Amino acid sequence: MGGVVVVGVLGSTPVLKRIHKLVRAIALVAMLVVATACNAEVFTTIDVAEDGSGIVNVAVALDPELAAQLPDLESAGLALADARQAGWVVEPRELDDDGRTRIRASKEFGNPQQFAEVMNEIGGADGLFRNFTLTKESSFAQVSYSVTGQLVANGFQGFADDELNVLLGQPLEVFAVENGADPNDVAVQLAVTLPGEIPPEGSNGVRVDQVSESTVRFWNTTLGRTGPVDVRSESTTREIGALVALGIAVLAGVMALLIGLAIILRLVQARQKPAPAAVKRPSARAPKSAEPQIVLSETGDGEESEVSANPTVVALDGMGVLYGVGADIDEVLIPFCFEKGSPLTADEIAGRARQLSLGRIEPSTFWQMVQVPGDPNELDDEYLAHHALKPGVVRFLRSLRDRGVRVACLTNDSASWARKLRQRHSLDTLVDPWVVSGAVGVRKPDRPIFEVLRRVTGEPPANILVVDDQLDILDVARTLGYRTAWFAPEADAEDARGHSILRSFDVPDQPAPEPAANA
Repeated sequence: MGGVVVVGVLGSTPVLKRIHKLVRAIALVAMLVVATACNAEVFTTIDVAEDGSGIVNVAVALDPELAAQLPDLESAGLALADARQAGWVVEPRELDDDGRTRIRASKEFGNPQQFAEVMNEIGGADGLFRNFTLTKESSFAQVSYSVTGQLVANGFQGFADDELNVLLGQPLEVFAVENGADPNDVAVQLAVTLPGEIPPEGSNGVRVDQVSESTVRFWNTTLGRTGPVDVRSESTTREIGALVALGIAVLAGVMALLIGLAIILRLVQARQKPAPAAVKRPSARAPKSAEPQIVLSETGDGEESEVSANPTVVALDGMGVLYGVGADIDEVLIPFCFEKGSPLTADEIAGRARQLSLGRIEPSTFWQMVQVPGDPNELDDEYLAHHALKPGVVRFLRSLRDRGVRVACLTNDSASWARKLRQRHSLDTLVDPWVVSGAVGVRKPDRPIFEVLRRVTGEPPANILVVDDQLDILDVARTLGYRTAWFAPEADAEDARGHSILRSFDVPDQPAPEPAANA
């Protein structure tokens, strides 16, 4: 028998008495599980939102044999209207796709104080759930959450009250013994979902799953356990924008100090030294063809014309610019997961892929979460084999390198996958640095990732050309002062929203620079 019991004795306050019938109803289901040894699952979940509100869910799933023996709870004297009046949402029986009958009850809470009240309603002072608290604390750039409490098993007597004993016709413990029930066979499961990331050293659950932008931690015990199980789950959410703003403010202060010192030093030197003698300058400059150039199509109301740009850094997008497929999630990753047998929906796979691209999970965890079996490294290699370089890109990169233009990559991707791809295609010596969302914890088009690009290149935005196949990303880059180019081989100029267009990686032959005129 694999049931999971999640309810206990209630206190004597008026509010608790209003829902004790709901608790007895679920206790009755648990006892039927004991009596019939049928397949059933009963569990509780605590879901906490970022604002400190949330919901507590209690559910039981019964196989067809057990569901057929379950009496109607209302006709059995368990008037669930009282529970509903206390704020509990008690759903009618429903049949799952697998043929099992499911019964659910839930109650929302608006703040940490209400959370403690809800947990006391289903646990009481002497029940299974004791001393449960929720805290939310805000500090600069992060919010911390914590759920603590205890699971205290007390055998079957923890589910007994006078009315349930009358309903069974005998004390609950006697009923359980006569039916061969063993408290050690009744499993208890609790799941706590908190926003953000849970540090391993800050939580004591036995298993962790990453779901959307939250993490779930589980606790398991049995009614036969002699000691309490301590529950503690902690998490933090980070505000990347605040961290970047702080870095900018500190940097601005340091720069202002250095500039002030430089001005003072220059004034002192000007007073102490005579004016320097004039230096003879060359009468001619090297021809402009010797400067680094990238051929773009200029957009506007008129006809397209070829123009030259001479940035010091070109930042190329990964998927859709360096590599062949732009919509890699929809066109490559989701079909690959379906091909490998994932039962999840496309939206569910895409949500987990987003967590991967933010660095919150590793590829090995991703494959587990989308339920794709196999060796993670082999799955990585098979999936990444679908991503080939765009035609002409290597020659383009070499041409920029030879002309003194640095090439960076600014991409939304898993840090591990991005590293394996550049090694597979030998790009390490052609592209540097790599600004990957999975490594920095923020995605395009969010502004902080562009600040990371500026810092790691050491160049002002005006010297950096951002090349992307997504116009929304380029719009943000342009507002931050970056040069922009839309990689769109077949696009019309009027659709470019004012961005230049890079139609291909064809590199025109450059004439050899003419020697400079003698001074």
